[in-house]
Amino acid sequence: MYDLFHDLSVRPKPFSRYTAKTLWTRPHLAEQMLNYHLNQDTDLASRKVETIDRVVSWLDGQLQLSNKSLCDLGCGPGLYTQRFATRGADVTGVDFSNYTLNYAKQEANKSGQNILYINADYLLDKLPKSFDVVTLIYCDLCALSYKQRSTLLKRMHNMLNPGGKIVIDVAGIGSLKQKQEQTILEDKLMGGFWASGEYVGLQRSYLYKSEHLALDRYLIVEPNESWQIFNWFQHFTPDRLIKELNLSGFEVATMVGSLSGEPLQSESEFIGVIAHAKQTKNVGGDSRSYQIIT
Repeated sequence: MYDLFHDLSVRPKPFSRYTAKTLWTRPHLAEQMLNYHLNQDTDLASRKVETIDRVVSWLDGQLQLSNKSLCDLGCGPGLYTQRFATRGADVTGVDFSNYTLNYAKQEANKSGQNILYINADYLLDKLPKSFDVVTLIYCDLCALSYKQRSTLLKRMHNMLNPGGKIVIDVAGIGSLKQKQEQTILEDKLMGGFWASGEYVGLQRSYLYKSEHLALDRYLIVEPNESWQIFNWFQHFTPDRLIKELNLSGFEVATMVGSLSGEPLQSESEFIGVIAHAKQTKNVGGDSRSYQIIT
């Protein structure tokens, strides 16, 4: 018991523990996460449908999706893949949660959409190739360490056809300024989200201001077991995002305040980017030949 409480009293080193898969592998949590994706009263897991529609419409205007081969990484229940397919794209979705993929497949079958869904971890498993567009939407990149981000971006580069583009969005500094450090201890924390039976939940939220990083750490204590979740969330300045993309072989073509086309502000809550793959092997430095929509 001492070891556990001592551990909880110490501020974790950035990205020292990674538990993302637990949210999708514990049966109760997998069901809860799908429900949050589909819930139109919250943006916690996925944007609301009207916002997703605006994102897809804007991307279609930028990329002309019809007849493009497109892969959506971290596709979840297919909220974007279904809409990309409706715009005429040849769509593949990749996710490591079979639970949400089963839902996505069922929805595609209902609507007669020919979408290929692949169960894979985009950090570790073999990924498909030969795409005109690869998307990573709603801040998936923010949950990863710098090393993981670099690995994923380079893997995305390898998925593209010559001249292909990636689409990503991340949290901006404006989002970080809305967060605060806090400790919450509650019976059935978050109203039963974490377990189907009795439990007590402890949430400790940390800010790492110099790193533009936030952490929500959860300890869930059930009658027969206890376990933890570490939700890291990296926030970006435009320059930091450009540098990371450039070092992974990309040049930014368009940068906006969100993927529905809002202008980029100095403290935007989100940053959306369309970037194209460089064709040279030696990449690095900075590129200033992109369009910022303000």
